[in-house]
Amino acid sequence: MTEFEQPLLLETENRNKHGVVVIGGGWTGLYALKYLLGEGLDAHLYESRSNIGGIWYFAENEAIGGVYKSAHATSSKTFLHASDFPFPSSVGEFPSHEEVLAYLHSYADHFKLWSNIHLNSKIVRVEPQWILTFDDGLKIVSCDYLVVCSGQHQIANDPRSTYPFNQFTGTFSHSIAYKSPYDNKFTNKRILIVGGGETGSDLAVELSVTVAKTVYMSIREGQWFQSRILGQQPADVMYTMLMRIFGYYNNILVRCWRRMFFVPMWGIGGTGVREWAPTVPFLHGFINKSREVVDHIALDRVIPKRGIANIDRQLITFDKDETPVEVDHILLCTGYQWTHPFFPSSDIHDLYKLVFASGVNGTLAFVGTARPVFGSIPALAELQARWVAAVFSGRCHLPSEKVMAQRRRAYWTRHASLYPHDHKRLKQLVNLFEFTDVIGDELGVRVNLFYLFFRHPSAWFRIYCASPWSPFLFRIGRLSSDDEKLAYQRHRACIPKKDQTFHRFNDVMLGAWFLMVDLNADSYFEFTSYEEFRKERLALNYDSTLKLWYSLPNGLPSVENRLVRRQTSKQQRSRLRKLKFFAFYCTLFKKTFLKKKIQSNGFRLWNETLNVPTLKDESLYGIYQSMGRITSEFLSKGQRYDPTISFEELFKAGRTVWFMIAFQMQLNLPLILTDSIFGYNMLYPYTDDLVDCNDISREAKKDFAKVFHERLLHGESTYDPKVHFDGKQSNVEELNLPSSLQPHANRVVKIFDMVKFIENDWRRGTEYDGVYMSLATIHESQMKSTLQHATTDDGYAPTMTQVEQVSAEKGGASLIAAGFLIEGRLTRAKMAYLEYLGFGLQLLDDLQDVKEDMKNNHRTIFTQTLAEGQTLDAPTARLIQYCYCAPAFEKFSDDQRTVSDQTTGVTLAQYVRVSMMMFSVVLVLEAASRLQDFYSKEFYSELASLSPLTFNDLKAVRVEDKLWAIVRNQWF
Repeated sequence: MTEFEQPLLLETENRNKHGVVVIGGGWTGLYALKYLLGEGLDAHLYESRSNIGGIWYFAENEAIGGVYKSAHATSSKTFLHASDFPFPSSVGEFPSHEEVLAYLHSYADHFKLWSNIHLNSKIVRVEPQWILTFDDGLKIVSCDYLVVCSGQHQIANDPRSTYPFNQFTGTFSHSIAYKSPYDNKFTNKRILIVGGGETGSDLAVELSVTVAKTVYMSIREGQWFQSRILGQQPADVMYTMLMRIFGYYNNILVRCWRRMFFVPMWGIGGTGVREWAPTVPFLHGFINKSREVVDHIALDRVIPKRGIANIDRQLITFDKDETPVEVDHILLCTGYQWTHPFFPSSDIHDLYKLVFASGVNGTLAFVGTARPVFGSIPALAELQARWVAAVFSGRCHLPSEKVMAQRRRAYWTRHASLYPHDHKRLKQLVNLFEFTDVIGDELGVRVNLFYLFFRHPSAWFRIYCASPWSPFLFRIGRLSSDDEKLAYQRHRACIPKKDQTFHRFNDVMLGAWFLMVDLNADSYFEFTSYEEFRKERLALNYDSTLKLWYSLPNGLPSVENRLVRRQTSKQQRSRLRKLKFFAFYCTLFKKTFLKKKIQSNGFRLWNETLNVPTLKDESLYGIYQSMGRITSEFLSKGQRYDPTISFEELFKAGRTVWFMIAFQMQLNLPLILTDSIFGYNMLYPYTDDLVDCNDISREAKKDFAKVFHERLLHGESTYDPKVHFDGKQSNVEELNLPSSLQPHANRVVKIFDMVKFIENDWRRGTEYDGVYMSLATIHESQMKSTLQHATTDDGYAPTMTQVEQVSAEKGGASLIAAGFLIEGRLTRAKMAYLEYLGFGLQLLDDLQDVKEDMKNNHRTIFTQTLAEGQTLDAPTARLIQYCYCAPAFEKFSDDQRTVSDQTTGVTLAQYVRVSMMMFSVVLVLEAASRLQDFYSKEFYSELASLSPLTFNDLKAVRVEDKLWAIVRNQWF
């Protein structure tokens, strides 16, 4: 510290007002001050001691808490770096308390914090809103915002006055007062250490090798341990980003880490010590990283014990051990209370995401409250500090008090189930991966892995598959600015050298990942009841649709993606001339010897227009002919069953027929129009006609929902699998319908007949029950979609989140059912793909119907956006981004069974998937071209450059109608 800074820090300025006050000058307090000042706020930090550093400032006086003389960090440097100020390379992997304190001083120097730090300023009382009283009687009045950073290690959790400890007649001490082993109360004494934390382990080792006669260590309910070191690298860097790909807790990669490394290397529970076997699953309780104590157990220097059963003077009996031991001194390593003496009361349960207090309009925050199962408190505290600063400056906003209260209750209910042992004693326990992702989302600073996957695939691989977690991840962003590139370089510096254990372990984890992908692809979606089917399907729907949707940027995709192509108007007009010339060419010569050349040119022009990879002409022509044949069969079969149906209704129904043909191709199945495909595609125009009709009462719709749901799941009471439905319309009089549905019996009978068509192919009561359950989920989603018609006059209006959920469920359900009807059973990978695709097609349909939906007050993502007074720029951009995302190009195990091009290596299945999504992009652009008034001028112009034709020409072509005519009439 420089000479001119000293007087500045020795006394507290007597000001009447500060914008923000930070209480506590430890690691988290410095983070908070730095980020508050960075947001341009008038922030000041008050520290009760004569130096910054909090518990990392060592004092010989036992009355002053803090680190002991030999203390080192238990988390490696990788988890301790500030995201914009790394530790010096000269500091070891586990810094000593002197090195940590020096780092914090250099942090304050670098960010010029000293002028806003006030030392020797102990706050004894805080009154709303917010008056701070100091121990010398000075006050700071009208503080707008308050940040409490006084830490988790201030007030000892001391049980010596409670049973059975109050029966002990020897001496006590608590680790908060421990400074050195060379103390009379430890010398040549039989010492019992109570507690399974890292401090207890370190002190057991230190006392056993220095002055103690005997050291016992008691852990009540077991404890997970791991070593600090593996080879010449920290062990905690083994917690890589890859481990969280299938969830934050007991996923396949976590199990691989536990079973293939953790237990074989360190034993059950990380120790192999029977007395300390943990009672909770891995990652569902705190992990002690000071495993050195196990080595001293092997050397008989430390004796492990279970929880205390009884104390009789100095004789202590432990659980499942009837032999008492005599103890002279009990060293309590029982942790700390979550309390703040300057508040009348404070309850961690009142904190929103462990940061913002309730009932004070977002003016009180706590930083440093979260303790990770693995990792370090500072890593979490920095993100908390960034969030607090962003909220206080107005750059980020909190939800309403009501919403925060609901989320708090849900959080603590889940916390109790996740951490059954630690829920009460360590309320602040969190999973580092999950908590940092949550706060990173609040700030919008999570690394954009979807973007990197396409723009910087090598960086994506290093971050996700070949490096440890680090704080620098939350500054990488899109890897476009100099600061983001610097953060990426700092993150790469955390990767151990190539000869270290990390890389061998990571190779195995990658193998497990690919194995898991293969297992997922080859394992069927299993269920035992409709409720289980529905629950699992909804979870899969969210993971495959909205989770991806919420992560997408609001801008159009970059041309760096090879499938994205920007066109000048000259190129677009040139393509239109080619298309017109080809149409003329076909008309003249398609029945001549030039037929094959016409076909080849037609497919080449299709590939060029959509910007898709090439495939041999013979395969494409076979597909083209089959689609034409099946389209004609569908139309004639529909008109035979229902002569009153219009061509427009059949056209609408036939759109899904083409998708189902495409899915048959992807599965290497014969391209045929089955009864179930026909029944399904006719079913939902009929049900839509009934459910969406404004002339039908709500009572009738509810009765229909009940009757139809029962019909789908259980069939008719007279169902006979041996009876084949002949396709003739059933007799209306045979229906036993509620009175509300009697006027609509002609509609209902057609719907039930379509179910009979499906029953021709898939018998009930077999392994194919998923067919009918998937159909029931469509109907359930349709009934949910009636919420999209609600208005404020109904006493209810849907929120954007509800509209998104209904759209995702409805769109995904329709294609899930299509998949079941084609294959009978589906793997989870195919289910996920169909959920993804279904949501995309639902959004496309909603964009095409924007004007009609506005007239009918039907709320979709697009009309809801307009109702909120915004343009359609953002949702349209996200829809196009959605079409370009990785799930559109997933590979299945069936792919290699389809025809492949020997030159390009592209399989038919891949070609079809890419073509479907690229054609969807064209349809999105066509729909947008008709909605110019709903876009900003700049966005509409940028959107037009993605189109293969000019927007004026695209509107005139009417792509779907034209393609339907080409296929149906076999133009070439």
